[in-house]
Amino acid sequence: MIMAFSGDAIKIEYFNSKFFGITLWRGIYFILYASAYYIFLRYHRKRQAALTKTIENEQLQNELLRAEQDFLRAQINPHLLFNTLSFIKYAAKKKPEEANEAIMRLSSIMGFALENNSQTILVAKELEQVDNIIKLNQLRFNHTLHINYITQLNNAQVTIIPIILLTLVENVFKHGNLLDKDYPAEIRVESTAEYLTIQTSNLPNYDSNVESGKTGLANITSRLDQFYKNNYKFSHEMAGKLFKVELVLKLKD
Repeated sequence: MIMAFSGDAIKIEYFNSKFFGITLWRGIYFILYASAYYIFLRYHRKRQAALTKTIENEQLQNELLRAEQDFLRAQINPHLLFNTLSFIKYAAKKKPEEANEAIMRLSSIMGFALENNSQTILVAKELEQVDNIIKLNQLRFNHTLHINYITQLNNAQVTIIPIILLTLVENVFKHGNLLDKDYPAEIRVESTAEYLTIQTSNLPNYDSNVESGKTGLANITSRLDQFYKNNYKFSHEMAGKLFKVELVLKLKD
């Protein structure tokens, strides 16, 4: 009886050990599974949060870029608008044909600045507005401005972020003295297979009523940093009597 009881006790003990082992293994398995699932879920949420933050940052950058574009448009428009409307008011009675031309050219510039919301634009398209700005100012000053305007594009499809070129050209007229024939202003836009180069130079206008263009230049630098990163060179300095600006862009593939 004792041996039988002992055998039964051994069997029960073996059964309990086996059951305990299976239960323990299952418990460990589910703990490991739950832990792995928790780690995976946490990793997934972390990645999702990082992705969301990245998207939000990109959206914020895009919004900032659009805001800066709007700022540049606003910077150009009032100056052109005020000066051109003053000229149109004067010319309407004495030179109606020039007043009509000024209205058409101003309308073209305004439409371009307000309606163009693309990230980049063909340089050739913006050069059309450069031509309008030059001719508007020549109308205002009775064709007495001294300026050399040179363009040579290797590729008609070369692009640039909007308003940069127009701002640089507008600054020439806004802050420059173009009435001295010994120091003509110059606007040069050239492209090769690898680079787009924009150069301007002008005799400074030291009229105290004209605000400095440094804010506009700083804003241009900010936009170039955002879009072109390290693929550009932008400089501006006095060279003798002339204020010179140079922008060199490495063209993207």
